[in-house]
Amino acid sequence: MLSRLELSGFKSFAKPTRLEFPAAVSGVVGPNGSGKSNIAEAMRWVLGEQSMKSLRGKKGEDLIFNGSQTAPKLGKASVSLILDNKKKILPIDYDEVKITRKVFRDGINDYLINDSVVRHKDVIELLSNIGLGASSHHIISQGEADRILNTSPKERRQMIEDALGLKIYQMKRAEAERKLEKTKDNMNQVETLKKEIQPHLKFLKKQVEKAEEAFSLRDKLKNLYAVYFLNENNYLKKGESAIIGEKSATEREFHEIKKELHGAPEESRTIKLKNEIVTLKKGADEKEIEASELRSKRNSTERELGRIEGILEAVEAEKGQDDNASVPLKEVKNFAEEIEASLNKGLALEEIKKIIRDFLGRIGSKIFTSSPNLGDLENKQEKIKDALNKINEQEKELLIQHSILNKDIEEKQKNLHSLEREKYSMEARFRELEGILNNLNARKENFDMQKDELEREMREVKALLGDMELNISEEVVSDWESERTKVRRDTERMKIRVEDSGAIDNEIMKEYEEVKKRDEFFEKEMIDLKQATDSLKNILIELEERINRDFKAGIEKINKEFQNFFEEMFGGGKAELKVVVPPKRAKKDEEAEDPEIENLEEEKQEEGIEVYVNLPKKRIHSLDMLSGGERALTSIALLFAVSQVNPPPFLVLDETDAALDEANSQKYGKMLNNLSKQTQLIVITHNRETMKQAGILYGVTMGADSVSKILSIKFTEAEKIVN
Repeated sequence: MLSRLELSGFKSFAKPTRLEFPAAVSGVVGPNGSGKSNIAEAMRWVLGEQSMKSLRGKKGEDLIFNGSQTAPKLGKASVSLILDNKKKILPIDYDEVKITRKVFRDGINDYLINDSVVRHKDVIELLSNIGLGASSHHIISQGEADRILNTSPKERRQMIEDALGLKIYQMKRAEAERKLEKTKDNMNQVETLKKEIQPHLKFLKKQVEKAEEAFSLRDKLKNLYAVYFLNENNYLKKGESAIIGEKSATEREFHEIKKELHGAPEESRTIKLKNEIVTLKKGADEKEIEASELRSKRNSTERELGRIEGILEAVEAEKGQDDNASVPLKEVKNFAEEIEASLNKGLALEEIKKIIRDFLGRIGSKIFTSSPNLGDLENKQEKIKDALNKINEQEKELLIQHSILNKDIEEKQKNLHSLEREKYSMEARFRELEGILNNLNARKENFDMQKDELEREMREVKALLGDMELNISEEVVSDWESERTKVRRDTERMKIRVEDSGAIDNEIMKEYEEVKKRDEFFEKEMIDLKQATDSLKNILIELEERINRDFKAGIEKINKEFQNFFEEMFGGGKAELKVVVPPKRAKKDEEAEDPEIENLEEEKQEEGIEVYVNLPKKRIHSLDMLSGGERALTSIALLFAVSQVNPPPFLVLDETDAALDEANSQKYGKMLNNLSKQTQLIVITHNRETMKQAGILYGVTMGADSVSKILSIKFTEAEKIVN
């Protein structure tokens, strides 16, 4: 599975170096100090090793080529491990997986998978799928081969668990434990915070209960006011509307009467009627004057006619008589004028007129000293009669017109009397309407005052109940006028209770809600944390069971392989691993008051692993009794056994055969040959027997520039050339 290894700037490999591993066993040889062990360390480092001590350094820049007299020092080191993934053993959709690690002189490390930057954790989790990691069970150096025997049972158990692939579960267990511990800390913090706010929450709750009671009272009051305001508003609107309607009709009648009574003269019916009467009277007077003038004219005409007729009569009477007597004309005229003037006062009497005409005729006959022309007198008489007839007709017409005018005047005077009586009634009605309007205005003012009072009260209620809209109820009281006093009384009582409850501090309500939400949040957090704790505990139990189960099964498999390798190494004997519990030890209480008294505190010890061996033909049961070669063979047998239980894709052996003699080296070589059938091996060695097992051999040399260089021999190709 291991295709190649690429180094650049890592320790002595200053120049880019590439090692390919096409054979089951690849060997790396070279003199001491040439840098061949740097290859094993490069592989250990790229697989995630964090201990600088195991890499023979103190800090990250110690891994970077530090330069020489002829070669400059470099700023970074890079190692890439390329794995064949055609079988998709690794959960990455690539046929080849390249794991790279870089270090810079400022100590920064970069991890890359197929040239994409990842975390160290990502590399460990990826490699755990094939049993690889930063542990030493797949990269074994000479010192580490002996360390598995020299280490404590507890550390040996950790090495075995790592080799069994339990590292990933241990990491998960450690992470779960950290999470559990963190969760417990969080629970303690949440519990502390929850306890801290409880007194304040309790206080706020009491305040809120009081506020809720006040809110309840306010809601009741609001409902009462809603009923009151709605019905009172409707009541006032209806009352005002009725007043406005009544006032409008009254004002129309009032203004009509006022206009009639106090309007402009030309618009008054009485004035118009009086003016008409005056006009008619004026017409009648004019007719009277015309009639008087006609009468005067008629009288004059009649006198003239009478005079002529008298003359004619006198002429007729004196025909045949000689009358030599004569009267002075002036005397006669004066006498006639006196008689006419005296008689004009009674001209209305027809009889008097006739007498006068006769009298005048007789007188007239005396005043003429000579006989007049009778023909002329008769013509004149006819003309005067015609004129008199016309005058009579005109007078008659005037009398008819005068009569008509008098009737009109009489009728209009009757109408005027009726209007005056009507005016009296209108004045009475006018005064009545004035009183009604005054009453309506007073009622309107009263309703306006009630409306203003209602609006003022609504503002006060809003101020009392807060800046909120009143929920106007649909409850309409049919007989509100009788119920309004009771509703008003109930409202006032409830208002007093609300005022006594005091003002509601909205900040208290807000703070209570915030603290309550915070408490509920803490409660939810506690539930979540408890669930998380239970879940983590279950995970820990499952992981612990999995680790213990796999560990026990692994120990059984290791013991089987350990026994096989041990028998192969030593030609018999017995070797096994046993799980042991270290004895309990006493712990001295350094804080005890009496220094002579020891506080024996029992400490539970974790299980460890002890190695038990029994060499054939020797009474050796302890590792301390083994020789150096025997210890080396035992440790190699154990390491090989461990590697076979959970075979890694490759195994790096760094001079693990250094302490073996020739006979044991042959056994070691045979064991490598068998082991390579299951696991790819990279061996760093000086041993010829080990070199014989390699299919490819890399030689590492170092020149005067302190830079390691690689030479390679592929034995399969060499055999072809030899053949």
